[in-house]
Amino acid sequence: MNALRACLAALLGLMLGANVQAQNAGSGTVLDTLFIKLQSATDPSAIKSLEAAIWEQWVMVPDMSQRALMMRGIAEMQQQELEASIETFTRLIDVAPDVSEAWNKRATAHWLMGNFPASLADICETVKREPRHFGAYSGLGMIRAEMGENARAVAAFELARKWNPHIPGIDGEIERLKVLGGDKGGDVDPLGCGRPST
Repeated sequence: MNALRACLAALLGLMLGANVQAQNAGSGTVLDTLFIKLQSATDPSAIKSLEAAIWEQWVMVPDMSQRALMMRGIAEMQQQELEASIETFTRLIDVAPDVSEAWNKRATAHWLMGNFPASLADICETVKREPRHFGAYSGLGMIRAEMGENARAVAAFELARKWNPHIPGIDGEIERLKVLGGDKGGDVDPLGCGRPST
């Protein structure tokens, strides 16, 4: 679990440091290409670059006023102004509910404040909008594991690994949780998000 926590801390660092000056046009195509490359990448520096590029695409918001809210919320998180960041991301969600990363950022702020129910709700909204969000699935797995919901933690970690097979420590964490009863399948809602997993 410690290795996975370290990995999630690294993912959080990537998420908070993402450059929002990424390409605005055709982000779906760009993301598709990045995910394809990530699946087959073997060089550690290439993997890190691809992960960072994916985070950049997720953070990018074409509308300038919405982008300003995204940047403000990220800055507030970096400064540990978590309540303010939650308010800022809520404003962004209110005007742009389809921006998956607004939900994910708010989920992260809730998680950092120890508000697991609010974080879980926002993670579920994130993956509804971006089903490849390995960062959200990793966070979901962590929360489910901490709540003792081992099967749902395994389901979340397996989806994180599906979209990013390079997450350090995830294989060991999946196996550890399976030993603790996380191998029991058959749940019609394996993530606890009110829908089947993808």
